[in-house]
Amino acid sequence: MKKIIAVIIFLLLISTFSGCLNKEDIDGDGIPNELEKEGWKVKVIYLYNSTSYTYQVTSDPYKKDTDGDGLTDYEESPYHGGVATDPRKADTDGDGLTDYDEVRIFHSNPTDWRDDIDGDNYFWRADYEEIMFYKKMGIDDETIKQYLQNPDVDNDSIPDGKDMDPLRNLKVEVKIYSLYVTSKKDDEDDLLETEINISVGEDWKEFEMPIIPLQNETLNISCTFDINDTGMPGNATFPLMIVIKDIDEGLEAKLLDKDGFPFFDFVRVFEGNLYVFAENIDMQKDCKKYHMKGVDGNIIFEIKDISS
Repeated sequence: MKKIIAVIIFLLLISTFSGCLNKEDIDGDGIPNELEKEGWKVKVIYLYNSTSYTYQVTSDPYKKDTDGDGLTDYEESPYHGGVATDPRKADTDGDGLTDYDEVRIFHSNPTDWRDDIDGDNYFWRADYEEIMFYKKMGIDDETIKQYLQNPDVDNDSIPDGKDMDPLRNLKVEVKIYSLYVTSKKDDEDDLLETEINISVGEDWKEFEMPIIPLQNETLNISCTFDINDTGMPGNATFPLMIVIKDIDEGLEAKLLDKDGFPFFDFVRVFEGNLYVFAENIDMQKDCKKYHMKGVDGNIIFEIKDISS
């Protein structure tokens, strides 16, 4: 009987003691009610801002996770030893990534949008923008987490923050299939000494070959360019030019020139009767086959994306 009474008394004491504890921390989040009401200070640098703001925050003693972002109020407080965040905002620095995403998944700073784990950012200035780019490309969170530790994901020697496409080393192949010239370009004979110049930025290739006017010439011209990937991430564009010239020699250059270029004539086979095909090529849209016609004939060529 005495043992039963002792057990009952013990259980009553435990219940009473437990009740006291629960009253001190009603929501059981690890922070006493008084501290939740008193709150703590948070220092924040908001999106696209360089000024830090410090303000007082409080959490709800009746809710374990006041803002419902997946982090408990204790994890958002300074008492757990990490960066203090706002328990009433799911995204303390307003960069589009929740505090949960930054703390639990990517391990970035939830109070400073400029945080850059691998120091690779130039045009981009934050992990936030890098993460958003990868998410848009359909990359899973675990892989993104690895990418944030690597300043050059595609290993092309261009830091991700100033790489037009951080996921690929950009390369193109330009192929000219055929050229049909309808003009003799003031030549005395029936043979044009043509020079075809293809360039991307400062890199260029030149091909010399005879062309017979009014004859469809099937060509086998192909050249590859390793593009300078430097540029705004997500904007994979580059300048490409194709120029076709008929080289003038001897009397042909001195006496028969009519266009103001004494040593060569442009062969205008591009749309709009242009002397040159000069475009800022978008890798996503403009790598395709082209059939163009100008006053001096027509040309068929193709731009291929062969990026790795």
